[in-house]
Amino acid sequence: MGESHLKISNGFSSRNGELNLFLAKDALEYQKLNLGVTYLLLSEDKRLISYITLGMGALKIPDIANFEFHGRKLREYPKEFPNQFPALLIGKIATEQSQENMGGATSLLKFALKLANELRDKVGCAYLVAHVYPQSIDWYRQKGFKTYVGNIAERETIPMYLELS
Repeated sequence: MGESHLKISNGFSSRNGELNLFLAKDALEYQKLNLGVTYLLLSEDKRLISYITLGMGALKIPDIANFEFHGRKLREYPKEFPNQFPALLIGKIATEQSQENMGGATSLLKFALKLANELRDKVGCAYLVAHVYPQSIDWYRQKGFKTYVGNIAERETIPMYLELS
């Protein structure tokens, strides 16, 4: 996202006001400070459909003994593993209300997964992670994401992860 995209993003309205405000007020500043890069998905007539903000992150493992990595419990590996793994973080993802359920966010998620796999091969990246609002958990689960959090009732966001293959 660059200065020229500010006009395109003007008037963007997802169902989440916080995500709208981030795009309007903070996305460009985050990018200038190297905190995250926002990618816009535009229609053929240059209207904003969806956006995603990506940055570097980590998946912190709360229970090393029982966590699985590449189909095996960490305790089964011959070496001691760290309690966190390198990951590409989905900082924000949103879709314009009028474009919901048309595949925009799914397209951006596929883009993020492709980028995570490229990073895996260049600098090391084991997961795609997101801190998900409770109302979006089912969407992420349908895409293959998991969480290690059992009780989500009292949380603002839930950490979710997708292991890269």
